Amino acid sequence: MIRNREATTARIVEAVGRVLAREGFRGLSMRAVAREAGVDKRLLSRYFGDLDRLIAAYAAGSDFWWTVDELVGDHLPGPAENTWAAWLVLAVQRHTRALRERELTQEILAWELIAPNALTEELSAVRERRAAELVQRIQAKLGTDADFSWRAIGALMAAATTYLIVRGHTCEFYLGIDLHAEDSWKQFDQAIETIARGAISEPEPRLGAKTRTAAAVSTNPASASRPRR
Repeated sequence: MIRNREATTARIVEAVGRVLAREGFRGLSMRAVAREAGVDKRLLSRYFGDLDRLIAAYAAGSDFWWTVDELVGDHLPGPAENTWAAWLVLAVQRHTRALRERELTQEILAWELIAPNALTEELSAVRERRAAELVQRIQAKLGTDADFSWRAIGALMAAATTYLIVRGHTCEFYLGIDLHAEDSWKQFDQAIETIARGAISEPEPRLGAKTRTAAAVSTNPASASRPRR
């Protein structure tokens, strides 16, 4: 019985995505989703209560947005260097690829700019939670906290690629760049790396006590010329 409910719930959530893809926000209703999922509207109400809760279920349980494991999961190769700049490049590049593979997400992001509603608010909350989880996961891998500059540069680059993806969903070019060409996105990947490495300075490595002493001696002319006793 529980398995049947789980399967029905998953079918209903998937139906939300199909209704959105075909009819947009204005066509989204409990009746439309029930019809799409092939279930009675009363069953839909019993499982989810109302449209707002159904929207929340779709936002949390669908493939609308990437998961943290999709970007920096332990099953994926990490960057060549274990630095903030390298992890930033990898995360933004994978963020870009994940969104390019999600056409419905591109439509929803475009709608969000002109017709914010309960669904876009829920989806925005999901994005913020996963972004926070992403930062925490990278911090754990590096053993250091992200400062504001890292977050700011990451936000700017992710926002830029997101905009270009949404733009490409309705337009072919931006500033003469073909947004439908794979070569263009390879160039964007290279630009992301250039920006990240140029804008973020990695902290100096922490020196141990013996290393600090040796460094002080080697850089102090007086200590270098002082005779040993």
